[in-house]
Parts: sequence; structure tokens; C-alpha cells
Amino acid sequence: MKKNAVDLTDLAIGIIVLGLVVTIGATILLNVRDNTLTGLPVVTTANESVDISSTGTDTFTNTWVSSTSATCINTSNSAAVGSGNYTITVDASTGTGTITNATTDAAYNHPWNCTYTTYDTTQADWALPNNAATGIAEYGNWFDIIVIVGIAGLILSFIFMAFGRRDGGEGSVAY
Repeated sequence: MKKNAVDLTDLAIGIIVLGLVVTIGATILLNVRDNTLTGLPVVTTANESVDISSTGTDTFTNTWVSSTSATCINTSNSAAVGSGNYTITVDASTGTGTITNATTDAAYNHPWNCTYTTYDTTQADWALPNNAATGIAEYGNWFDIIVIVGIAGLILSFIFMAFGRRDGGEGSVAY
């Protein structure tokens, strides 16, 4: 009579359910975070130096830029840079603002000081779901390892079930 090893199918099902719950939870938290973003107060960043002289583009230091408009001053002559001479794009997933020089005029090929607005993401109604989603995302780093260990456990349990040990500790040898 064979005595089978422990069946680890429940472990695999548990890992899958846990992965689904974490994924759904992170999605809900990110939706809550994103839906509260535009209701946050705005903060002004004044005279940030952006160097568009070498590449034609630069990224603002602060994220979650709230507007695609800014006020820029050319540092070479302290003259205001007209809004038609640059464009600002905001990446919706990261909130990163990128300013691009839209003119080929050499007079604008110098660093600029720009003033722009960002959402105040230090507010608890945005920061709490963001930090929770970030913490839950750490589970994703471990999920591959957990799945690999679970699959290895399943394979071993199938091998042990197929070649289980015989019951009874006594054996006799016939000569």
C-alpha cells in the first residue's frame, strides 16, 4: 500500500487567488489616486532652470504637472520666451512634464528659467492610495519567485505521489 506525499494543488490555487486579489487591489488604489489628482490644490514652481540648448528638450524636476502652459525667461537676455516658441507635454501615467523648444532661432538656444504649476501630491487623499499601491506593487517583485517555488512544489508532489513510499517499516527478503 502506497502512502502519497502531500498534495500542493491548494498552494498553487492560493498563489493564483492571492495574485488576483493583489492585482485588483492595486488597480482600485491607482484609480482612486488618479481620480483625486485634478481635485488637488496646485503648487507653483518658480524659475526652475531648464536647459533646452543642447537637446532641444528638458524635463521639469517636479512631477504631476498640472498645465501645459508655463512662463519662461531666456537667461541670456532676461527676455520672456513667447508661448509659441515652446511646447509642454505631460505624460499621463507619470505626470512628467517635458518642455520642447519649438523654434530654430539661435536667440532661444540658451537655458531658460520656467515657472509652472504642479498638483500638490503631498495631500493625504492622493498620497495614501499612491503609497499603498506602491507597497502592493512590491508583491509583484516576489510573485515570480513564489510562482516558481509553487510550481516546483507541484512537480515534486506529483513525483512523490507517483513513486510514494510503501507503508509498513518491515520488509522481508526471500532467498
